[in-house]
Order: sequence, then structure tokens, then C-alpha cells
Amino acid sequence: MFRDESSKVIQKAHAQWGSSGSPTEQSRSFASTSAAASAWTDESSSSASDSPPDNSSLPLPGLVPAKIPKKVDLNIEQQGLQFYINRYLMNHPDSPRTSEQVATYFSRADTAQNVMIAVGLAGLSNLLGNKNMNLVARSKYVASLKQTGQLIASNDPAGFVARLRSVVTLALFEVVQGRGSRVAVGLASTHVNGAVAVLRSVLPLPQAPNGGFIPYQATGTPLPPGFFEALKFCKQLMQGVPESCSVDLALAMVRLLQLSATFEHTVYTDGRPAADDIIRQFIQLDNTFDGLERRLLEVFPFTENRGEYPPEAVFRGKWHKYNVIWAARLWNHYRWAHILTNQKLVKFMKIYPISSSRTLPAPRRVKCYTTIERLAEDILISVPSHWHHPTLDPEVTLEFEADGYGNSGAVGVPSLLWHLKVAGCAPNVPPEFWDWAYNAMQVIWRQMGMLHAKALSEIMEEHRSKLNKEAAGHKVKLEEEDGQRRIY
Repeated sequence: MFRDESSKVIQKAHAQWGSSGSPTEQSRSFASTSAAASAWTDESSSSASDSPPDNSSLPLPGLVPAKIPKKVDLNIEQQGLQFYINRYLMNHPDSPRTSEQVATYFSRADTAQNVMIAVGLAGLSNLLGNKNMNLVARSKYVASLKQTGQLIASNDPAGFVARLRSVVTLALFEVVQGRGSRVAVGLASTHVNGAVAVLRSVLPLPQAPNGGFIPYQATGTPLPPGFFEALKFCKQLMQGVPESCSVDLALAMVRLLQLSATFEHTVYTDGRPAADDIIRQFIQLDNTFDGLERRLLEVFPFTENRGEYPPEAVFRGKWHKYNVIWAARLWNHYRWAHILTNQKLVKFMKIYPISSSRTLPAPRRVKCYTTIERLAEDILISVPSHWHHPTLDPEVTLEFEADGYGNSGAVGVPSLLWHLKVAGCAPNVPPEFWDWAYNAMQVIWRQMGMLHAKALSEIMEEHRSKLNKEAAGHKVKLEEEDGQRRIY
């Protein structure tokens, strides 16, 4: 279109792309697959930068006639859409790869566009501190809520994927925009409940669960009855199938959340039967996770590989190769749940020394620490399968990737942030774990403007500060004891 020097085409170009930067301008040209793909290409060469994209212009390839401006300004909505495509959709392990996958993703452009603009502007405004841009992001979010509601109400069988993707992207907006990890996760969980409601239209579940495991763990909310009904039904459907270990993993995670809630809301006295019993229940759960690990290895095997890569991008030069992205995510859910189970046992050793001495023999105590460190390292090693550090060459990232199902880009990043936090703050892991997990979160924040990453980084900072204070206090205590011994 820009090769034609006629004034008619120039006017048509400006009408489509816009040049005033006004929030009220509509960016319908990006709704098509070809326009969205070109928006991705325009920034792909600089996608490794930690700074936001150049929001003032879009360079045109090749020579341009003198009558046509060398720069075409993007209006605010187009900036948001471009940021979403480059930072949230493409360049992730589960991104669209073929033209058919891209076309499928943008199949419901009218509904999808506002959702994508909302997420993109939210991330971009967070990085730039632009309040006006943030207001437009919220406006697009409200419009997306209305459009998604209309799409769901239509109950069009052909639009099932579009309905589900729209709802999940609304949840993504909350973790991009939400302040405070508990608040963001709680609000996102509301949209996840909506996605589950959409699933009910095609799945024969008697009662589908509301939300996911991480929101209930992060917010301390009790599990609803729907969780147990759905898992029981899935267990029946998958009877005798090797992949049923995934359902058993979900049941073990439910058990962890139940026991954790019981512990948090009950007062125990060291040396009493109740304290002994809660420790034994966590030991039994730990044994269950041990058995699940063996079954997961049989059904969802993976290999550990080594190579020369930027140390900030690949932890200790190691990376996992999974067959499918779903298996990679399943493994990380197992890891964080098993870490938290052993973390509770470590806590019991400190606060209930009498009960622990009766229930946790010395070899078992050593196993708790070794299990935590091993699984925390596995989480960090697995990161290239879930997210690509910007310092990695795109060609290099191809060997890390597993086959994907959803082609949904960054949808898995919020869960990865939780995994990083668990691994970095696990008890007695090397300081290197905290450093690497924290730095990865910082890069995600700078690249994507996801406030959830910033909030979890702050929680990690508080954890490190607490450990430093405890270490300093312990040092002072040892010095005082040493001084008393010398006086004596």
C-alpha cells in the first residue's frame, strides 16, 4: 500500500493507521491476521531489549517516496496491541508458529482485539508510568468484559476456543495490572472460574472445580466441594489409564492444601498427640509424592541436558527436554507442591522439637532438605521450557521447546512466577537459587510490565531480608555465648 504514491492511498493509510495518538481512535486494521503478524515482525528484531518498544513510530522497510512520511505514528490502541503481540503472544514456548495457528488465534478479532489491547496497554503503562494509557487499558478491559459476556451468551459451538481464550486473557490482565500478589491472584481466579464455567458447556462434569490450585494456595481460601466432585469423576473416567497419575497428583495437591489449612487454623502443643498426628499426616503425604514422582517419570519422561548458554538465561547450563508443554507444566506443579510439603516438615522440626523427635528420624530429616534442594533446582532448570530469556537467540530456544497445545503465548508465565518464588525461597537452598529466581522475575517485569512479577519480587526481597536479620541475630547470640564462656 505504501509503494503507491497516489494521494488516495496515502489518505487511506493514514485513515487506517492513525497519526494523532488519540485514545479515541480505533485500530481496526490490526484485527486482521496479516496486520497482526506484521506488527509482530516490526519489533521482533529488538525484542531482546529490556526497555519498552519505541511507541512513537513504526519504521517502514525499504525506500519510501518523498511525499510519504518516513514514520507512521501508532495511536495508543495500536501501541497496546503491538506490545501484546510482541511481549505476550509471540516469542514464548507456547506461541503460534504457523500461519494457520495465527489465523486461529485471531479468528474472533472483534472480541479478541479489546482483550489484547487491554493487556498490552496495562503492561506498557506499568513500564512507562503513563496514567492516561492505564485509563485506556481499563476502558478496554471493561469493553472486553461486555464483549466476552455476549460471546459466551451466544453459545456458538464454533466459538468455544475463542470464548475460553478471551476469559483466560481477562485473567491475564489481572496479574498484569493487579497490585499485590494475593489481590492479583484472587481477581484472576474470578476469571478462571469463568473459564471453568465455559468448560462446563462441553465437558460432562457433574460439578466442575472453581479456579486452580495456586490461587487457593496463595490466598488461603478453602477448597470448594466442586474440586472433590470433579476429581472423583475424572478418576473414574481414567481408571486403568497410565495418565491417571495426573489426577492422583491433583488429589495429592488437594490434600496438601487441606492439611495446610488445618495447620494454619489449629493451635498445637509440642509433645501432644495432635502435634504428632499432623506431622505424621505430612509424612504420609510426602510418601505419596515420592510414589507420584516415579509414576510421572514413566508416563511423562524428560531428559536433563547441558550446554554453554548465558548463565542468567539457563540455570547452571542445564535444561530439561519435555515431549509436550503440558507435561512440563505438570512436572512443575508436582515440584512446588512437594517442596511445600517438605517445607512444612522442616518447620515442624523447629517449632515442635519434641513431637518431631518422635516422628522424624534423622535420615528422614536429611531427606527433607535434599528433596527441597533437588526439586527447587529442577524448577530453575526447567525455566527455558516455560519462558525464554531475552538474551537467548531465537534459534537456540527452539531446542528447549516442547510441543504446545494452546498456542497461547504468555498464559503460563504467572504460574511460572509462583514456581520461581517457591524455589528461590525454599528453606536452606543455596543463595544462588534466590539470586537466579529473583533476577528472572526482574527481567519478566522489565520485559512485560507484569505487576505480579514485581509483587512477587518484593515478597522475595522481604524473605531475604528476614533471613539476613535472623543470621545477624544468630551471629550476635553466638558471640555473646562465646564471650560468656571466656569470662567463665
